[in-house]
Amino acid sequence: MNHERVIGRRSVLGALGLTALAPSLAACAGGAGSGGAEAGKVRLTHGPISVPKIRGTLARTLRQQGITAEWVGPFANHAPSMQAVVGGSADFSFGGSTTPADQAILSGADLVYLAWATAEPRTSAVLARKDSGIRAVPDLAGRSVAVNKAGLGEFLLVAALEKHGVPRESVNVVYMNPPEASAAFGSGQIDAWSIWQGFREIAEEEYGATPIFVEGDELDFQIDFTSFLVRRDYAERNADAIRAVIRAYQDEYEWQNANYAESLRIGNAVSNYPQPVLERMARNNVQTKLSFINDEGIAQLQRGADWLSERDILSGPIDIAEHSVRL
Repeated sequence: MNHERVIGRRSVLGALGLTALAPSLAACAGGAGSGGAEAGKVRLTHGPISVPKIRGTLARTLRQQGITAEWVGPFANHAPSMQAVVGGSADFSFGGSTTPADQAILSGADLVYLAWATAEPRTSAVLARKDSGIRAVPDLAGRSVAVNKAGLGEFLLVAALEKHGVPRESVNVVYMNPPEASAAFGSGQIDAWSIWQGFREIAEEEYGATPIFVEGDELDFQIDFTSFLVRRDYAERNADAIRAVIRAYQDEYEWQNANYAESLRIGNAVSNYPQPVLERMARNNVQTKLSFINDEGIAQLQRGADWLSERDILSGPIDIAEHSVRL
């Protein structure tokens, strides 16, 4: 197990597996051209769980407008989906985290934001193990906390420690991916865990975990957002297709908002959560609002990017407005 005493100064580039990606991003950015885009066709990336893909309604909606949707993937996270977009084998990133998107742009990818989404409630949390003696964030001093490196879990822990005046160097940060952290948390190898929905409910249901810091309750701002990006040249040539795709995704989010428990059930064909965990998740009834990039979106994404760059999680500052397209 790799223990690190400090959340150090570093770029998110290496932490998210973008080290190898950076040269290809820079190389492809100058020569992707139309990237193989075909008239009347859009190539959409997707993650391991994609309710729109499973339901098939998004593709049918686009087909009614004379657009054929081709699904490319699955991709484990946002970074490789962006690599596919920059490399020309896909047109849209799949609605992933803004943080690796910011870093990809800083590393030379000529990507632009099209749409952004907020979700309420924001349920990511720092969890304490049952019988650990941890009752509040200050109790984390001298204890081990698992986070996904340079991801939402680590950002949340940094924010929690800052808010409660706990020195970062006093916490034993353990970098783990979520499945590994879940096993370590359950077996008592770590004392606390900063994690998002799904894994959080598993820890609460199966291990008796207690949340000591919940994002939506403790933070009045959001650091990281769901986002859709394309290459800049693609945006310049395919505005009508982009509008159709984002509106189709808006319809999907609206359906999921109205049928949240059902959307979890559909996704569970892949995730295979136990029924009690699904029921806990369903009680959250998370509502997601997807919007085209607008003034509010640019301001909120900029605030999140500034927070990350000030803490050297991003490799430098970024001007979100310069890398956004309004449609």
